[in-house]
Amino acid sequence: MKILFYLLTSLLFALPALHAVEPGVVSETAAAIRYRQPDGLEVTLPKHPKRVVIGYGSLVPVWYCAGGTAAAIPDIHSKTALPPEARDLPSVGFFSSLNTEKILELKPDLVVLMGKIGSHVRLRELLATMKIPAFTVKYDNYRDFEALLDLFCRLNNTDPERCEAARTVTEGVNRVIARTRGLPAPRFTTVFAQASGFRVETDLANTSCMLSMLGGKNTVPPSDGLRTGFSIEQLLLDNPDVIFVVMMGNAKALEEKFRKEIMGQKAWQKLRAHETGRVHFLPSDLYLYLAGPRFPEAFLHLAQLLYPGREFAR
Repeated sequence: MKILFYLLTSLLFALPALHAVEPGVVSETAAAIRYRQPDGLEVTLPKHPKRVVIGYGSLVPVWYCAGGTAAAIPDIHSKTALPPEARDLPSVGFFSSLNTEKILELKPDLVVLMGKIGSHVRLRELLATMKIPAFTVKYDNYRDFEALLDLFCRLNNTDPERCEAARTVTEGVNRVIARTRGLPAPRFTTVFAQASGFRVETDLANTSCMLSMLGGKNTVPPSDGLRTGFSIEQLLLDNPDVIFVVMMGNAKALEEKFRKEIMGQKAWQKLRAHETGRVHFLPSDLYLYLAGPRFPEAFLHLAQLLYPGREFAR
């Protein structure tokens, strides 16, 4: 009985570890890749697919950077976030509610989805019953970018070592980061604005991740999530050197909402970032959507805002 109890207890402790397995390539042949998804499930993916449906906007530039093309993509707010050749592709609906019928009509030989979205995981399972290759990936911030780009290069039979577009991105980012080493660390807060309200970003969210990689210090403590609750009281206590606002939705309306509801408060006037004019509303095509091939541009822009007056190599 004691042995059985021990085995059951060990299994229970092992379950979270299995769930937390890092995604990645398990094995590879000339024709296919065996891939471990963010939830630990493995799937076999065909190389060089011809009709690819991509279910999340930020994945599109990465797929094209890796030498791929797509048959359809989701609706996104800003077409400028897409490669020019992808801007007129058929839509399969918004990322949060992809249209299964439209996807099936396209007869895809590969469907690329996001592991953190429940509806995507359910769609993956449905497509698997129909023998349509589909998989989920993790792409929360720049730290996920290189591994994702490597996978996409392999699927498109593009040698990652020889992929000039991929190399240009990583080298460009590393060049900007190198120029910030040794500089005083500005304290920052990143606010995520949407119609339903405001939240603040941890370093797991992309913009805060990039700012921290550039030497900034996030006032929001680490947690398991990308975002946590926002309050003007906590912002006053943190009193960051610089505040960044990322907007999901109508950028103009959200900026007006933030200015009226938050910046219009009397307490706001006491913030250091307000006094020094260091409150920045960031462009959605670089910071709401993960920048993909434009990451060097996105890092450079943030570096210039974090360290005003400093020169950074392009």
